[in-house]
Amino acid sequence: MITAIGSLLILPCLWFWRRPAALLALVLVYSVFSAAAILVVGGLGVTPALVPAAMFIGLFLLNMFNGVRYHAERPALLLLAPFILVICGALISSFIMPRLFEGDVLVWPQKISPFLVRSPLAPNAGNITQDMYLLANALLTICAALYLTRPGMLLARLLDAYLASGLLVIFIAFWQFAGNILHIPYPSAFFHSNPGWSQLSDQTIGSLTRLNGPFSEPSSLSAYMCASLSAAGWVMLNGDRRLLPRLTFWGGLCVVLLTTASTGYVTLLAMAMLLVARVVIAGGPLLRKRLAIGMAVFLVLGGLAAGAVPAVAPGAAKEAMLVINATLDKRQSSSYQDRSTADRDSLLEMSATYGLGVGWGSNRSSSLLPGLLAAIGLWGVGGLVWFGGVLTLRARRAMRRTEDPLLRHVMRGSAAALISALVSALLSGPTISSPDFYLLLAMLVAATARGLREAAPRRHVGQAVARLTMTPLGRANP
Repeated sequence: MITAIGSLLILPCLWFWRRPAALLALVLVYSVFSAAAILVVGGLGVTPALVPAAMFIGLFLLNMFNGVRYHAERPALLLLAPFILVICGALISSFIMPRLFEGDVLVWPQKISPFLVRSPLAPNAGNITQDMYLLANALLTICAALYLTRPGMLLARLLDAYLASGLLVIFIAFWQFAGNILHIPYPSAFFHSNPGWSQLSDQTIGSLTRLNGPFSEPSSLSAYMCASLSAAGWVMLNGDRRLLPRLTFWGGLCVVLLTTASTGYVTLLAMAMLLVARVVIAGGPLLRKRLAIGMAVFLVLGGLAAGAVPAVAPGAAKEAMLVINATLDKRQSSSYQDRSTADRDSLLEMSATYGLGVGWGSNRSSSLLPGLLAAIGLWGVGGLVWFGGVLTLRARRAMRRTEDPLLRHVMRGSAAALISALVSALLSGPTISSPDFYLLLAMLVAATARGLREAAPRRHVGQAVARLTMTPLGRANP
């Protein structure tokens, strides 16, 4: 059955089915509707972003089989090698580990049941469904990374599409906020049509209904907006003066504050601390000046708001205090205790399987790191750390060597968004399954590969010229 939102979103996919670049842009836009479904099959919903992602992968593989090659395939594949090895190991573990340790370990099932109890480890449908999501996202990363090494402005346009997607989320979140305050009609069922997701759109703090926008819960909305505004803020700090990143940054900041989600608040604080540390340690004078101006603006606006809101809107100040108290008392809540228990149990599962893990899709944790340790063990997490370290070093080298400002722009924006998404998932995300994360990863890999590839010929030419202009005694010719 095609849903109402699916009948609208499927049309652009059919229109652009022969244009890979447009399909990638649709992946970023459709990732916004993560709680919706284009198609419902047997009680399971197909998330919108998977449709353009699958069409892009099919079109890319068809072109590859027909002999189409791209600019910097080899550097991109070398960067992705640790990632590919971990993905292959995770897929294999989903078949081996549930059978190897069957009945010996208690795990939290993927589907949350009314009775929150652990069950003995055994092969289940979660292994298959999670494998499908993982394989689709991994193929998207690999194929998009190779495709985006082609020369041109496509990478920069995709980053703009990502920031524009943030603006779309801001519009929907403000629409929901206006619906809660002014009782403007808001089509909640339209945006939350996936029967496979738990829809938590009616949570309240005091008299304030929490925002979740097109996402399943407020923490997911805040995590997405933190990544979007982090990308916008970092490119702004590095000299981008366009309207698009400015609107995304300030609108995203307002939405994160309105979600009242602890995940968003802690992620913002962590990203601010990382930003200050990065600028102080390795930033130039101009970057430090921009950061100082930005911090001064924040302090002034924050001081004005703190002084004016209690006088102008006492009710809003009271609600704000409820939000602050709820955030500070989060560790005392039953939901926090349940999530902490799930994470501790996940670590015990890793230990009980001698560090090998219970297999991909066998367990559901509350946050990313315990979930990865339980699913793919120490070897898988070590491989991901290896991949992240190699990519970080190569990206920094490409930033220094490339002369293309657009590549630097893409590397800055995509890296900031990826770091923010990782911080949010480490706080309260059992896994990262949204295709936009994997496409941003592909963009960073492609920009890094292009930067290294385009800098190599210039470096070799410079070395050859230097050798030709030197005498046998090592002195330069006059």
